Amino acid sequence: MNSLKNIDHDKYIILALKAAKANGIVVKEEKDLIDKYCRNAGWIRADKIDDESISMDELGAYLSGLSRDQKITIFYDILMIMYADHRFDESECNFVYDLAGCMDIEESDLNRMLSFYENAS
Repeated sequence: MNSLKNIDHDKYIILALKAAKANGIVVKEEKDLIDKYCRNAGWIRADKIDDESISMDELGAYLSGLSRDQKITIFYDILMIMYADHRFDESECNFVYDLAGCMDIEESDLNRMLSFYENAS
């Protein structure tokens, strides 16, 4: 969380909510994890944020300006949210690949991160 000290909290939460909704279903485990991130960071509760208030293109533009450490930290957080229910379907996979593109995460790094979660589940 330390590398996330100077990020826009609302945008982080909106991205987390969009990730949770990637497959059209937000399960309790995903919501609980997002709420835990918010609580631990002392941020506003996720249910107070309108995740439709900003587009993925706008989020992508914001994310591209972050440091590599911030991008990797956020990306791991998003993967944890998506794997919270121990399922990872095609729509979630597409979201992750699109997000990696927005964040300039190289395919080799992406595959390494995904294999970590695939092996853990």
